[in-house]
Amino acid sequence: MKKFLVAIMVAFLSLSAMSSVSAHPHHHDNGGGDHDYKFTVKKELTISKRALKKYRDIDVALDEGFTGLVPGACVPNMGIHLIKPSRADDAKLHIKRPEILVYEPLKDGSYKLVAAEWYVPAEETDKTPVLFREKFQGPMDNHDGSKGQHYDLHAWLFKKNPDGMFTPENKRVSCEFAK
Repeated sequence: MKKFLVAIMVAFLSLSAMSSVSAHPHHHDNGGGDHDYKFTVKKELTISKRALKKYRDIDVALDEGFTGLVPGACVPNMGIHLIKPSRADDAKLHIKRPEILVYEPLKDGSYKLVAAEWYVPAEETDKTPVLFREKFQGPMDNHDGSKGQHYDLHAWLFKKNPDGMFTPENKRVSCEFAK
């Protein structure tokens, strides 16, 4: 009888161990581990970058309704921000349609697209927005001096930021050649 009880206990423990192993995803399967997180964000960033390539030509952005957030102002370690007002008045977010494009003025008088910025007025949301699995910065006062607050998220899609893709400032961006 003792051997029978031991055999049942061993069988029970073996089944328990097998069920607990299969119930928990591993990094090598499709259970959403760190690898899947990085893959998803990387894929979203690639989609965004492809959609925004046309704005490498600043005239395309201007023709499509982007305008200077603070006319002529180049923000050190960020660049010149062009905003599309029709996108900036609600909490709708889309990886292919940022509210703001950020350009770096170059020595030859041209502008290089360096980043995109997603923007949400604070009064349009009751929680911190998230995009690319990143929480937005804010709420903070509007940068143009207007009343109100907002949340924003920078993505340095076109110029590597040594401090990270979503860090608001990029020490590699210069305003030296701003007009």
